[in-house]
Amino acid sequence: MDTSHDDAGPEPDSALAAATAPARLTGTEATGAARCPRRPLRSGRGRQRWTDVPYQRQVDAPTGHGSRGGRHRGRARPVNELVVLLVLLVGYDVIRALPQTTASVAVRHAHQLLSVEGRLFSHLEVPLNTWLDAVPPLAVLACYAYAALHYLATPVVLLISRHRGGWRYWHGYWTLVLASGLALVAYALYPVAPPRLVPDLGIVDVLRDYADHGWWGSAASAPRGIGDATNQYAAMPSMHVGWAVWCGIQMWGFGTRPWRVLAVAYPTLLAVTVLATGNHYLLDVLAGAGCVLLAHLALRALLRRRRGVIQVSRRPSGSASGWW
Repeated sequence: MDTSHDDAGPEPDSALAAATAPARLTGTEATGAARCPRRPLRSGRGRQRWTDVPYQRQVDAPTGHGSRGGRHRGRARPVNELVVLLVLLVGYDVIRALPQTTASVAVRHAHQLLSVEGRLFSHLEVPLNTWLDAVPPLAVLACYAYAALHYLATPVVLLISRHRGGWRYWHGYWTLVLASGLALVAYALYPVAPPRLVPDLGIVDVLRDYADHGWWGSAASAPRGIGDATNQYAAMPSMHVGWAVWCGIQMWGFGTRPWRVLAVAYPTLLAVTVLATGNHYLLDVLAGAGCVLLAHLALRALLRRRRGVIQVSRRPSGSASGWW
């Protein structure tokens, strides 16, 4: 019997099926593929598209599995984040108590800034302050914006960022920490009296003039009776503006048009407010924004490098887990 056709290979239909059949995964590849379904991503309003990059639940254990140790570390992470922020607050109180933070030194530093600004101070900041103080409705709104938004918007944006998660949150979180740390160093090394506390500048303390309309007193945004809890000579840099710029960066990353409008409007509003109320100089505003932008760009370069190194190191195992 002629059996030559048995050695000629599979039938044409069988060959086509074998060529188009999906490859069989074995070992760690099969395990990784089972845990990495295609991830839906939003595209536009209400629409979804699918990315070809597999998504896997981030795990904390070194073995790559959701072990008990990894779960404990996941629960401890928010506590660690709060501890870092509390350390910054303690550092602020310590800087307040430093002996060199005196009125004479702070006023001398303020005059140094004024010599750099030159006529810009008398042609921009003084007229803006005088105009605001003469318009009570706007002055009261500016006082509330200065006293409240700084402490409300920043934690709200931080919580929204944390809820969204991802590398944008960690980038933003450490940007906030690093920028605030830079500001604390500046407060300790270079205390500056705000315009409202420097004599003979022609600046009106708007918050003090309109203190009857809110909870603040003569110590800027601090409630009456606890003015000693604030550092009156922490004008350089302005972290009212710095934190507002940070909020703007985070809100811009949220992606939608309303958030991006707020991302531009909020820091602009705070910058005008701190100048008009006599709490900061223009150089303070620029320095506050500069602290945040410097921290943002430095961490962006560092974290992208870290992300790339970890992704490359994990690629042979077929894992697509989170990089942080």
